[in-house]
This record gives sequence, C-alpha cells and structure tokens, in this order.
Amino acid sequence: MSPSPLRALRRAQIIAAARRIVAERGLEAMTIGAIEDALDFSRGVITYHFKNKDEIVIAVLDSAIAEIDAATDLMVRASLTPQQKVEAVLRANVQGFVAHTDAGRILLSFWGRLSAHPGIEAVNVQLFRRYRAQSVCLIREGQALGVFADADADAVAALIVGIVIGLATQALIDPAAIDPEPAIRAGAAAVNALLSTPR
Repeated sequence: MSPSPLRALRRAQIIAAARRIVAERGLEAMTIGAIEDALDFSRGVITYHFKNKDEIVIAVLDSAIAEIDAATDLMVRASLTPQQKVEAVLRANVQGFVAHTDAGRILLSFWGRLSAHPGIEAVNVQLFRRYRAQSVCLIREGQALGVFADADADAVAALIVGIVIGLATQALIDPAAIDPEPAIRAGAAAVNALLSTPR
C-alpha cells in the first residue's frame, strides 16, 4: 500500500530540507533540530515520518543517487555503439555529480564518513557494486558483438567507476582546477583503447 499523498509530501519535504543542510554544511550539521528549524515542523512530525536520523541519512543518500542515476540512464540509452556507451557512462555520471552540485556534495560528505555510519557504508557498497555490475554488462555486450576484446570486464568496470569518482571529486572540490569534459573524453579514449579488439 502506497503512502498517502500528505505522507509522501511530508517525507519529500523532510528529505529536501535534509539534503540542503548536508549540501551546504555537511553531514554532521544534519540533525533533527536543524530539519525542524528549516521546515518549522515539530520533532514529532519528523519522527512520525522517519524513525530516527539514520533513516533520514539513508533517504538523503538514496535521493542523491537516484537523481544522478536518472540522468545517466537516459544518456546511455541514447548512445548507439558500445564505445559511445562507455563515454556516455563516464560523461553522464561525472556531469551528474557536477551539474547536481548538492547531490555530488551529499555523496562526498557520506564517503568521508563511511566508518562512522554502518548504514551509509552498506549503501555505498551496494552503490559501487551496482555501478561496476552495470559497467560489466556494457563491456560484455560489446564483447558479444565482437567490438570489444576479451578483456577482464570486472577490472575495466572498476577502472570506469574510479575515473568517475576521481573526476567528479576533483570537479566538486576545486571546480576551477579542471575542465571535466576533456578529462571525460581522455578517460573514455583510454578505456575504449583497453577494450579495443586487436587487429
């Protein structure tokens, strides 16, 4: 049974307020009290919709991931060749972090506190596993078409995720330092060269 429209609205409002707090001031600033202040909701209203802060933390992380995943999925589906799909995965994810600054900052904030929050660590483990699995599928699809060589798909998938995280982190922490677009193209060229079928 789906939640009532008012319940769904309140949950969305709480998540949005929590996201703003994390994006602007970091994870440690996101408290029930800070959410109360941001929304003028009572603690009781907040805890009616979420059992505790940890539940809000996971909801915030999930919403940031969903926002970036939606953009990535559209860009990859629009790509025609396996090589274009590799570049689309890199571009969509890096641009997703950069364009959705609050989502990117939320994820950075969470990555810095993995050991302090077992729930966050579990969500991140699942996230990276899913990203690697999606990349493995893309690589194996190219191999089945005879476009990609018989490379170690798991290793190349880990490299793809590493490129995304590395470029997105640099672009978020020091936006003036790098232009992500040439770096995305260079990363895609390197991955595609690793995967190219020997002549």
